Amino acid sequence: MSEGDIVIVRQQDDAESGEIVIVTVNGTDATCKRLRKYRDGIELISNNPSYEPIFFTNEEIETKPVKIIGRVVELRAKF
Repeated sequence: MSEGDIVIVRQQDDAESGEIVIVTVNGTDATCKRLRKYRDGIELISNNPSYEPIFFTNEEIETKPVKIIGRVVELRAKF
């Protein structure tokens, strides 16, 4: 994904490991990342290799909170 791209998102509050999702953190910050689920939490992985993956424990998911608001179903890029 690049700046100016448009993503089409299906609103849903859960997704499968490996899917690209829109996630809110702290109720204010939203990000588009690949989701990886683990027994003890989730990892959000950027498509940009310059950014390290972010791991949230199950407790952090509840207290921050970290919420999935949708799953990316389509990417539209402009040239």
